[in-house]
Amino acid sequence: MSSIQRNLVGIVGALAFWEAIVAIGLIDAFLLPPPSAVAMAIVTLLEDGSLVIHALSSLQRVIGGFALAVVVGGVLGFATGWFKPFADFAKPTIEAIRPIPPLAWIPLAIVWFGVGNAPSYFLVFIGAVFPVFVGTYSAIRAIDRTQVNAALCLGAGPWLLFRDVLVPPALTIVFPAMRIALGIGWMCVVTAELIAAQSGLGYLIQQSRLLFQIQNVVAGMVVIGAIGFAMNVVMERMERRLNHWNHGERNG
Repeated sequence: MSSIQRNLVGIVGALAFWEAIVAIGLIDAFLLPPPSAVAMAIVTLLEDGSLVIHALSSLQRVIGGFALAVVVGGVLGFATGWFKPFADFAKPTIEAIRPIPPLAWIPLAIVWFGVGNAPSYFLVFIGAVFPVFVGTYSAIRAIDRTQVNAALCLGAGPWLLFRDVLVPPALTIVFPAMRIALGIGWMCVVTAELIAAQSGLGYLIQQSRLLFQIQNVVAGMVVIGAIGFAMNVVMERMERRLNHWNHGERNG
């Protein structure tokens, strides 16, 4: 049996167990609807178009906030890792802000930006920027300076040094950090939508809870998990393509 087949068997088994414990009454079907009811809810939400609209709203917010986090976190991580005087000024402040949970920023985000898209973008950015920063900083600090000095002695300019000496080894650390950052950003956007948005999967879950449509709540959770899984798969494939030389060495 292949790995994919075992994965499918595991998923089917878990769904069958879930369906069975609800069917025999171990769990109240109102509190936790069975997979069959959740599947029907997903179909209904797809038919009326609301699920697609909310999912696209959440994706738009997480992609925007994550992209900004990659740029800011990457630049700050590179600058603090490469230029020690800059690190002496900036790193203590960054490290003091980094432990603050993204959820703690929600009251300020609402005060600063009101209710709508902006708080969600901001919270995704806050959640994602620090993993990118730490990954980039660690990657730059881990680069062998002997290779850098050798490249400089051979006449490498700033762009060639950055592209051929710094970026390739750094990607092996930066990309896993970006995957973590995207996962955190996805969690942050859904949380923000529970409180300060008029659309999105978090908003769908909150409205369904208020209407006691528990099957829609669970349906929204299932879609959140599915989209998060898909985003992680996409990031893994991008990582393999960009780091193919490193994977080749490992496999060899």
